[in-house]
Amino acid sequence: MNYTDLKHEASRIKRDFSIIDYFQGLVSAGALKYEGMQGKEHFFGFLSQRTGSIAVDHRTNVWYDHSAGRGGDVLEAVQVFENKTFSQSVEQLSDFPTERIVVPKNKPKAAPNIKIESVKKVSHPALLNYIRSRGLESDDISDFTKEVHWCNKGKSYFAVGFPNESGGWVLRSSIFKGNILGGGISIQILGTPERIKIFEGWFDFLSYLKLSEATDFKAIILNSTANLKLSLILNVLAECEVVDLYLDNDATGEKYTNFFMKSAQLYHYCRSNAISTDWDLNKLKVTRGKFEKLISTLKISSRDVEGIWCFQTEVTDQRYRYKGFEDLNELLKSHVDTGNQNHIRQ
Repeated sequence: MNYTDLKHEASRIKRDFSIIDYFQGLVSAGALKYEGMQGKEHFFGFLSQRTGSIAVDHRTNVWYDHSAGRGGDVLEAVQVFENKTFSQSVEQLSDFPTERIVVPKNKPKAAPNIKIESVKKVSHPALLNYIRSRGLESDDISDFTKEVHWCNKGKSYFAVGFPNESGGWVLRSSIFKGNILGGGISIQILGTPERIKIFEGWFDFLSYLKLSEATDFKAIILNSTANLKLSLILNVLAECEVVDLYLDNDATGEKYTNFFMKSAQLYHYCRSNAISTDWDLNKLKVTRGKFEKLISTLKISSRDVEGIWCFQTEVTDQRYRYKGFEDLNELLKSHVDTGNQNHIRQ
């Protein structure tokens, strides 16, 4: 990328790239923890911090680390948190959301000091109360979660822990949200899978189980929408044609649901027309127009493009089942609050 192209791409990234998505990616990678919102800002922190010091303003798309006295835009965040050069930062963020992999080379020095002290059945009263606050009981989650105690720099912590595919833990409590020992997706297989269901988080998956009593499916729990890369989508589609999406009823959920469904249409169109589905993902270096670029690379005629977006697949958007609620867990909590015994269909 020459200097002029680099400047133009940097300007586009600063304008279009969601800084919240970037910091959520750091949480998914186990480098940071999410502390929640204070006022109109999101707060993040290193695992070694009791209180997160990094404020992220989604309105202005900037961040500021109060403890270090520095901040800036998303490109400056990549340079600080991943020790990248300016040009490397631009090239990395140009891949989003197709193949961006946020794995900081220089994680906080405290990370290697994290030590798991115990993993056991959830029994701590504070965690049981937290689970109940999410509309669930201990029996609803006992097959999927543990009570994880860990130590970091001489201080002990505990939370509800869910395993992920990298061998780490997704940790949740009323005061903590983060990962340790690696981030990434989680997978659960129930019965003899007939379809794949994709959830944003563990509590959406657990809420679905309680509301539907469903069996015989493979669940992919993203733990962060930043993990829904095109490479994962292609692996899912190659494994199973029947896919149900249970993402959030918000702008991010809309964006990634549409991204998955359009990817599925193009993938199955290619399969039906003997066009290669072995796509070179490294060539998809732009956020906008990624499908147009791929269609051009695959040498699909412009007169046939309309047929791609009309192509019928067995990928379904299930958000209508919890219309009016942010996610499945909010639907479950409303059922618990009102005593509603109605279940959703499998």
